[in-house]
Amino acid sequence: MSLLLNSSFTGASSACLLHRERSRRRRLQVPGVTCRQGSNDDRSDAARQKQSPVLLDRRDMLLGLGGLYGVAAGPKVLAAPIMPPDLSKCYDATAPALDNHCCPPYSGSETISEYGFPATPLRVRRPAHLVKDDQEYLDKYKEAVRRMKNLPADHPWNYYQQANIHCQYCDYAYYQQNTDDVPIQVHFSWIFLPWHRYYLHFYERILGKLIDDDTFTIPFWNWDTKDGMTFPAIFKDPSSPLYDPKRDPRHVKDGAILDLKYAYTENTASDSELIRENLCFIQKTFKHSLSLAELFMGDPVRAGEKENQEANGQLEVIHNAAHMWVGEPDGYKENMGDFSTAARDSVFFCHHCNVDRMWDTYRNLRGNQIEFQDNDWLDSTFLFHDENEQLVKVKIRDCLNPTKLRYTFEQVPLPWLGKINCLKTSETKSKATTELSLTRVGEFGTTPQALDASNPLRVIVARPKKNRKKKEKQEKVEVLQIKDIKVTTNDTARFDIYVAVPYGDLAGPDYGEFAGSYVRLAHRKKGSAGTEEQGPTKKGKLKLGITPLLEDMDAEDADKLVVTLVLRTGSVTVGGVSINLLQTDSTAAI
Repeated sequence: MSLLLNSSFTGASSACLLHRERSRRRRLQVPGVTCRQGSNDDRSDAARQKQSPVLLDRRDMLLGLGGLYGVAAGPKVLAAPIMPPDLSKCYDATAPALDNHCCPPYSGSETISEYGFPATPLRVRRPAHLVKDDQEYLDKYKEAVRRMKNLPADHPWNYYQQANIHCQYCDYAYYQQNTDDVPIQVHFSWIFLPWHRYYLHFYERILGKLIDDDTFTIPFWNWDTKDGMTFPAIFKDPSSPLYDPKRDPRHVKDGAILDLKYAYTENTASDSELIRENLCFIQKTFKHSLSLAELFMGDPVRAGEKENQEANGQLEVIHNAAHMWVGEPDGYKENMGDFSTAARDSVFFCHHCNVDRMWDTYRNLRGNQIEFQDNDWLDSTFLFHDENEQLVKVKIRDCLNPTKLRYTFEQVPLPWLGKINCLKTSETKSKATTELSLTRVGEFGTTPQALDASNPLRVIVARPKKNRKKKEKQEKVEVLQIKDIKVTTNDTARFDIYVAVPYGDLAGPDYGEFAGSYVRLAHRKKGSAGTEEQGPTKKGKLKLGITPLLEDMDAEDADKLVVTLVLRTGSVTVGGVSINLLQTDSTAAI
């Protein structure tokens, strides 16, 4: 079964109100009511906001002040949102793969203005695999990119200046305001999705301006459906301005299926099995994180924090695999496979359009409630050059509804919302257990451990509580946490996490069920002496919701679990593995 989900959920009909009322009282099944006005919704933002569900402050939920929609409260105030940097202080963000540093030409005299949000007709982003036969659209797209590439090299709209924006905010070109040692990083946290939404928006608006077309949109790489899982054909023509030679030739060929668990080793599964695995990974990402936004979007990051551990959400993990799969397999993994060069490939923006669409879908499934009622998120502010060549500032709170940016997505099926067999068969588990011996597994201990690709790390982890009741699950989600993750080189790193039920203190040869992954893309930077700096300075952490997974595994009565960490690529140490209960922020489920 495939479902259609419209991407500008506003909620006005009586059917929608009934649907929401029922959703308060039980765990949601796959929504059967679209709950929106449609793409021609021309109400004011204020009117739309007025009809949105009443939202709870997360502090009130932690204090147990009733159900999700029961109390209205203002945003949490900590007064430490990420603020724009001083653009005149761009530090050497030269990446080894680039011929020149990625700092922008800056005169120091530019005025920063508030962004005037567009009042254009609602623009519709379409799937890349469905626009390949629309010659009129493709001609416009190519012409817009051609004109962008032909602009003067120091023009802020120039194709490579636009690409360098990504390098600047991921390779530590800027420090946060009033600091000289806390860089701005737009990955590994709750600002990943909103920053990239704005980045796409302004890039798209500039392209439209260059061809004088207010309706122009970038297509989305529809990799969450079977027909869209191959590399988009519109980027393959070597004579096109959309082409980039720095790609993995094995993957851009016709028929190659994207692997959302890619780690520089080719998956030997059949095409149909790989498609199923991809859909299952996407389904698990949504299913396991709907009850707590940080599992999907990443952890908070606040101004001035130096010691916080980076923690991305599972959507960013899926996004990383596509970057790795497209980029060159060797060397610096250019262009898509390295943060510093990724946006030099036009498919970057097509890929991120689908990431943005996934966030929009996630918000729709949660009733469009605000993910973090926290001013440190809502008031985080970014700088971009807009379609009028003005340097403007924008806040996260103003991009949550894509209609304010005047775009939406064409409705397409969501096959991962349907019924998919994502668990291993009982026959497979039984055969593995009878043919191979059991292994004694201990606790993690207190000493950090290096992961070994030839010898996966397996540990016994106690659960905080077993056989929790339905109400307890709605109030708290069970989360597998891995702390003090240290990637010890600048190369890409990935490890996968599996969960199984032990036999006493013994583990079977089968790793169990896939729970999620940790991925960190190649992240290189030259130091002041021109040599490559070694390794990320911050440690990371990973949080995976496992409540639905344990239900699917019939493992709710287990006191402990076997957790297996399988290194796929890179050099990684971890500092601990635990299972905890965290307060939910939504009762939505699929």
